[in-house]
Amino acid sequence: MRKIRSIAIIAAAALLCGCTAIPNRNISADTQGTHEAVSEETTESPYEELRTKTYPVEKEEYSFKLNAEGGSFTGNVRTDGEFDGKGYIVLDEGMKLQHIADVPTSQHYRISVAAHSYKGAVIRLKTTNETVGSYYIPGSASTEFSMFAVDSVYLAAGPAVLAFEVIEGSAALDYVIVENSEPVESSCYYVSSSCVGSETAVSTLGLKKFFADNYGKNTITGQCVTPGSNAEIEAITRETGRSPAIRTGDLMFSTPSMYEKNQEFADEEIRLALEWGRPSASGGSGGIVSFNWHWYAPTGHSAYYADTSDFILSEAVCDRDICMSDAEELEALRDSGLISDATIALVQDIDAVAEVLKQFRSESIPVVFQPIPDGDSSMYWWCGSPKNYQWLWRLIFERMDKYHSLNNIIWVWNSSDPDYYPGDKYCDIVGQSFYENSASSFAGRFSALAKGLSTDVPKALAVTSCDKLPSPDYMYRDNAVWLWFSIASGNTIIDNHGELSEKYNSWTSLHDAYNSSACITLDELPDLHEYAFSD
Repeated sequence: MRKIRSIAIIAAAALLCGCTAIPNRNISADTQGTHEAVSEETTESPYEELRTKTYPVEKEEYSFKLNAEGGSFTGNVRTDGEFDGKGYIVLDEGMKLQHIADVPTSQHYRISVAAHSYKGAVIRLKTTNETVGSYYIPGSASTEFSMFAVDSVYLAAGPAVLAFEVIEGSAALDYVIVENSEPVESSCYYVSSSCVGSETAVSTLGLKKFFADNYGKNTITGQCVTPGSNAEIEAITRETGRSPAIRTGDLMFSTPSMYEKNQEFADEEIRLALEWGRPSASGGSGGIVSFNWHWYAPTGHSAYYADTSDFILSEAVCDRDICMSDAEELEALRDSGLISDATIALVQDIDAVAEVLKQFRSESIPVVFQPIPDGDSSMYWWCGSPKNYQWLWRLIFERMDKYHSLNNIIWVWNSSDPDYYPGDKYCDIVGQSFYENSASSFAGRFSALAKGLSTDVPKALAVTSCDKLPSPDYMYRDNAVWLWFSIASGNTIIDNHGELSEKYNSWTSLHDAYNSSACITLDELPDLHEYAFSD
């Protein structure tokens, strides 16, 4: 259910940043033409909603093999061992293979590679200069080639250039198979409208229901912000006339080790987020509040990147259930040698963040919460061990849910590797981060996650952070309709003067997304309390 866009577009901009007009922009002819600046007195949007583009799909059985050595490449041909054709090629980091596939019809294809790697490798797949997916080749002592696939890749009829570039490690490639496949199955959109928390506030249930009702139909606009600022949102509102529905901040400065040195930023971040989530004085609904938690290590050198932090998570992991333990009980367990100082430090940080989230609970504001993201990477101190990561995730969840009774949280797990998945009962939504400078829908990743994680009811999938926003046209073409997208903060979206940088996202692409019939913006959000009781 979507509200009709009837709110003045500049009213939102003025509320956020005091601007008085949208600058003139010459939009390409295939969008909306040229629009004049709009004054504060405007009461109707000058933009008609843009409908998503229709792409031809002609299903036809097709399968074709392309031997790697028959393409254009920068690696070396090898002829030792077993292989198909006249040999295989070895590509080191930065090297690429290009092949041309002459496909008979415009439809979705599965593009598979026969590959192996001794130490592990990542191969990026591009079509028509857009990254559409990646192959993750695990390290193996065996020289046997295994098949790896990117599914649901749309190719237009005729010659298509396929580019395979090794972006990490080294890999051997024997051949490529291009075969017809299907777009993502719509059954993945049948998600639960309930929350995984033991109790759920009415407004939070309303937000989760809103998510479930729109999943697969509409994509919600979102924007990550620099802590203590709305600069990114202000730039988007000035440029497009509409504001993102989701404001994604970060609680990185809310823990004891960081708050004292960053109190001004920490307090301003919470003030702005509370302001964002409150209904407006004119009766409009509040925006959706979201927080990442890039957790600065609770002891030792205060950092969250693994290569600059000396905090060792394994030293904090314990086999005791401490989610309901108070400070006195925790100290007694430490004195008995059953837990460590590092364990207590973790709990103290979790408690500090919980106190921040209680401010939103007291105002009946739901929070979309994304703690310890990208656990399956090697970037942060919480990475590296699936067992330890799951222990930490569940400690955060159970401590906040049971001990602090935070009934206003929607839990987002941001990773891809099933080994790191904490379980269906510990997360509501699965998030992904894309930094590929590509407008692709990444339908292959969408399909794999939809099939491969949840063991019960499917989880909604969202792009929680990206450099370039996924094209609504491509998402609908591929039936990979992410629940929301949220562009990364800082110089990903704005320059040093707080203006749109267009480094990754042109004004046209932002305009098209924010004024698309497929995307939900701030002015379209319902009253979440009322929505919880809607049919």
